[in-house]
Amino acid sequence: MIMKAVLSNKAHPEYGQATVSFPIPDNEYDHTIELLAKMIVGSPNTSDCRVDSLNSKYPVLNRLTAQNVNVDELNYLAKRLDSFCQGEDVQFEAMASRLCLSDIKDFINLTFCCQQATVITDFSNLERLGKEHSLTVNGGSMPSDEYDKVDGRAVALDLIQSGAGVVTPYGVVYDNGMKLEQIYKGWYFPAYLHRPPQLMVQINSGPHGETSGFLYLPCPHKQISRTLERAGGGTEGFQMKIVMDELPPQVSAVVNLTCDGLDDLNELCRVIEPLDTEQRKKLGAVMLLAQPKYASEVRQLAENLDQFAFVPKSDSPEADCALTELGYVAYHGSLTLEELMADDPAEQYRQEMGGWLDGYLPFQRRARS
Repeated sequence: MIMKAVLSNKAHPEYGQATVSFPIPDNEYDHTIELLAKMIVGSPNTSDCRVDSLNSKYPVLNRLTAQNVNVDELNYLAKRLDSFCQGEDVQFEAMASRLCLSDIKDFINLTFCCQQATVITDFSNLERLGKEHSLTVNGGSMPSDEYDKVDGRAVALDLIQSGAGVVTPYGVVYDNGMKLEQIYKGWYFPAYLHRPPQLMVQINSGPHGETSGFLYLPCPHKQISRTLERAGGGTEGFQMKIVMDELPPQVSAVVNLTCDGLDDLNELCRVIEPLDTEQRKKLGAVMLLAQPKYASEVRQLAENLDQFAFVPKSDSPEADCALTELGYVAYHGSLTLEELMADDPAEQYRQEMGGWLDGYLPFQRRARS
């Protein structure tokens, strides 16, 4: 958790308050949005959540207190800060103080460039200080031989004597010519992988197909509609394309943004995400056997992998196995493969058995969050 904010409706304080932890965990996102909606706040496009109080590991963010903010902007900022490496937190706070920032859009944009600044919190080791400054002004990396040749003490003394440092509560900061560029313009959030997705979908809209948003699947259900609303398709609608794909190759061959809805793809990614390497290989073999055509059918197969036996090619085959390019696979379920891939194979099974098996499932389905 990066921060915990107490939010309210400034125009209607009688609607109460909501305490929200940021970044909002995926399994709490939909509930949080519903909770805010009851207070008539939490719009995807409006800064309508008043920050009554904020508890954060970044004290400089207390400047947001008493402001109205957009809940998704606050969530995106927390995700950016959550991935900071050691030292970046000090660079962020020192530059925010140096630039007197208090607007959430500026805070977001600062996360993209604060790494260019040098912050001195300890003057006791000038050699280390100078070498770290050299790394910073070289984009955070240098060839090892060049790094070893740096006279850290001399570099540090030149820096300190330059008079360019500004004293802040977080240390003496040197901006090194950093400019606060408007990477986030208040419309869609720049592409950013807070955690590796199964699918990353780029959304384009408008008459010229400009980039207007990104989806990282699997994601909370409400995040899909909110991202599309924030993207704003207008009369031209949306065009979407997959720009990152971590699904098993056999699954990727079936996935189609034209034929499969975003909700179906999202649920498919949710089911596949926890599968380990061996389970993913098994799913690939099952797909070669079953030949599914849609994401919903692949999801059913992934949810019911325990109905199949799989032997990699390198192992000895069992009887009654079909040979695929990945190995031998056998289906032991009581439904046909076509029935198994239906939207609700358990219900179909009960109907075919005349209803006397109500309450009994021929296979155990994994619950979806």
